[in-house]
Amino acid sequence: MTTTSPESRSRWFNNVVYILAAIGCAAGLGNLWRFPMLAYEYGGAAFIIALLLTNIFIVLPLVMMETLIGQKHQLSAPQAFEKLKRGTSWIQWIAVFTVIVILFYYMPVLAWGVKYLVMSFSGDFLADPANYFMKEIIHLSDGVTIRGSFQWSIFGALIVSYLFVLYSLRKNTDSLSGIVKITATAPFLLLAILLVRGVTLPGAAEGLKMFFLPDWSALGDIKLWQAAMGQAFLSASLAAGYFIVAGSHRPKTAEIPKSSLWILVGNFAVSLLAGIAVFATLGFMATQQGVPVSEVSQGGPMLVFSVLPTAVSLMPFGAIFFAVLLFLIVITLGIDSVFGIMEVAVGGFHDLKKKGKAYIITLVKILILVTLGSIPFLFSGGLYYLDITDHFVNGYCLLLVGMLETAVVAYFLNPNEIRLEINKTSSWKLSKLFNITLMLVPLILGALIVASLVVELKELYGGYPLPYIVGFGFVPLALIIIFALGFGIWSKDKNF
Repeated sequence: MTTTSPESRSRWFNNVVYILAAIGCAAGLGNLWRFPMLAYEYGGAAFIIALLLTNIFIVLPLVMMETLIGQKHQLSAPQAFEKLKRGTSWIQWIAVFTVIVILFYYMPVLAWGVKYLVMSFSGDFLADPANYFMKEIIHLSDGVTIRGSFQWSIFGALIVSYLFVLYSLRKNTDSLSGIVKITATAPFLLLAILLVRGVTLPGAAEGLKMFFLPDWSALGDIKLWQAAMGQAFLSASLAAGYFIVAGSHRPKTAEIPKSSLWILVGNFAVSLLAGIAVFATLGFMATQQGVPVSEVSQGGPMLVFSVLPTAVSLMPFGAIFFAVLLFLIVITLGIDSVFGIMEVAVGGFHDLKKKGKAYIITLVKILILVTLGSIPFLFSGGLYYLDITDHFVNGYCLLLVGMLETAVVAYFLNPNEIRLEINKTSSWKLSKLFNITLMLVPLILGALIVASLVVELKELYGGYPLPYIVGFGFVPLALIIIFALGFGIWSKDKNF
């Protein structure tokens, strides 16, 4: 691998801060809302096993590969890949435009949390917690075909969130390092409090049974493996360019295997903590209402913003305290993920600029773009649009990038050279199994994408009308690829 001598880049304060920031980026809202939902839908512990295997045999090798590429080239993802193999920057531009689209709807979700946190102090949600989120927070319309009114209060919460992101990232890692020490560790403490409270409630055992008892037949379902792969990639921020850009802010000789393992362990721990807390409270909620756990389970943001507040309201004491605690968890998990994916988006464009250009200027431009892209999700029907876009963008783009970037390394370069470079940084030595993994990953991901698309074409996702599936699902996919190819061609001859 060749190296570059770019301008001096900002550095993580130390390796602990780097690991905390990476865990914070990885352990986001997806751990709190998507992981428990998918575990319930795909056989409880069967999904956990699939997710664990995916993390060990696919995610960990790719995290190390991406980190090394960033460290060696000291550039953001598109530019680093262009240095790695000429004509391949478009692959990482797919990642950049993917995270921008994710921010379009992720920031409104964060804004929901900010608004709910403020309103939870009043205790008004206690009267009808199951419907409070839909009626008072987002004013959900009656269906995907009804756009509804623009939610100015959500827009205000969105601006508050942007100001915090702008303040935290104003000097890149220099300003972020101190903040992530708080935001990356707070969810562990807050989740632990919610977990202890949850498992001590009557009926918690019934919920935990659903979480830990596996439905082994689910392991033969292709949808489970697509869901596990998609969750693993999304949760770890893999194939989104994060580890390349985060690695570019580390010394070229920084240790990789141990740090990568700690990051994934921390991320998986947050998922398990969230899963235990969620299923324990669902078990309690089902017991209180005298119904099976399956009847109180809901997926997506509804799990966080409707089901869990309902469980909180049924607690014998401290309902408002635990509601505030819940939304502090939502906000800290969300903001950490925003830091990471915003860095990917801003870093990709900032490294196109001439030396000396202020990082904050690029950041402000991206924030303006994300604000405009968030507009459809700020209407009363935004939750329906979010569901469609999240399914297609998260479900396919990151897997596509993972397949393509690994194929470049495995088939057009020398994977053994990557392995030896990683081994130079640590006392933990990778065997040649690493090479085999890199060669198999593109085949596995390619087969998974094709199989999933076949299923997709047979049945419309969520029963939504075709025009909305196309408009909020396939159109964003197409635009991401078109813009990525365009920027790949345009930036090919730039001297990074």
